[in-house]
Amino acid sequence: MRIAALPAVAFQLAPSALRRSPASVPAVLQPFGRDTLQVNTRLPLSPAVAAASGPEPAYAVEMAKISHVGPRLEALPDFSVTPLRIGLALHQTSARFSVQNATLRVSGPAGEQTVASGLSGELEARALPQGFALYHQGQLLGRFAGQLDVDNGANTLVVNGQLYRGNLRLLPAPDQPDKLHVLNTVMLEDYLRSVAPSESPASWPLESLKAQALAARTYAVANWGKHQANGFDMRNDTADQMYKGVASEHPGTNVAVEATRGQIIQHGGRPITALFFSSSGGYTDSSAEVWGTALAYIQPRPDFDQASPRYRWQLQRSQADLQAAVRKLELNLGVIQDIIPLSRTPQGRVKELRIVGSQGNADVNANRFRFAAGLYSTRWDVGASGSGNQRRFTFDGGGWGHGLGMSQWGARQMAADGRSAAEIIHHYYTDVQITELSDASAP
Repeated sequence: MRIAALPAVAFQLAPSALRRSPASVPAVLQPFGRDTLQVNTRLPLSPAVAAASGPEPAYAVEMAKISHVGPRLEALPDFSVTPLRIGLALHQTSARFSVQNATLRVSGPAGEQTVASGLSGELEARALPQGFALYHQGQLLGRFAGQLDVDNGANTLVVNGQLYRGNLRLLPAPDQPDKLHVLNTVMLEDYLRSVAPSESPASWPLESLKAQALAARTYAVANWGKHQANGFDMRNDTADQMYKGVASEHPGTNVAVEATRGQIIQHGGRPITALFFSSSGGYTDSSAEVWGTALAYIQPRPDFDQASPRYRWQLQRSQADLQAAVRKLELNLGVIQDIIPLSRTPQGRVKELRIVGSQGNADVNANRFRFAAGLYSTRWDVGASGSGNQRRFTFDGGGWGHGLGMSQWGARQMAADGRSAAEIIHHYYTDVQITELSDASAP
């Protein structure tokens, strides 16, 4: 590698690191003006997810990802004929969609019936208790109990103004039967055509995009059926993987998806929890150290992410900012006087910290604090200035994201240095195998 990784030592940032010149980055890998790879922890999730997750929805989403255990390979369906069910919009009062030469079927207490065939144009479904009213071109087609499946005659359909491949399913929400879940039933490889460029810039080197496609496909397979109780497999947002439909597809990532068609990453007879993130600040970490969940294939690895705009960062937080963060943690400590890291991973990420306030102290998990305070990672040092309500805190940190699994900026650099997608995968995931799905699901 042209760029040396940081050693696995306690994390300390020199002020000069914050003023690194872009000229130090290889010309072929000039950093973008902004990093599009990591979840903005200050953006709200959907009301349904936020309500279900309590005061810390982003933290709850992260923990849900790592706690999920994928099915064994022999239990997987044949994804060449079994579509994924992607939740596009949940707990809706209505949904609008446009179809061409479509067949509409309702499955309910009275069995299955075909409502229409060869239908084209605009439709609207309005939620009713345990069902829906269906309109075509503004005219009522009927009121139905149960779920609606729309088998579109064309390659794409429009749902709430967005273009998607595959077909459509509407069903009463199991937890709110007077609302509708709007699902896209889409084949795995078509799903990935949208996910891959949503998770990694399509202009990046091909081998890094192939590695991203492998990770995204593995995530989808491992999370098949995760939301079965709600009638679907995955959400279309950062609670699972970003899926925006046809609008996000790109020829560059289409090549990567096709080149890895049907391939997943497995360990111990299961698809791995293919964690990935933007950049680590020089060294990835173990899932046991960061999240308290031991995954044998998520271990510390040197990273090559120095081109990342978040390789080194500095954030200022005012007293008002920290008061807001503390409220998210459901604490009342008065004026924040100090923030003290209590423990770190061997790679330098803060594990636990103490918040010292005028009305008391609290020891807090660093991952929870990261989301509450809007920090890019848990790899930071902190200093303070001022007093009372004017006391401010400066966080000098590195990396963007949880630091577990594959670093996207590191994969980008490895690909630019001539490494293959397989080499990238084996570097960031320990003792894994790349497996063909057709072999895994064969009887």
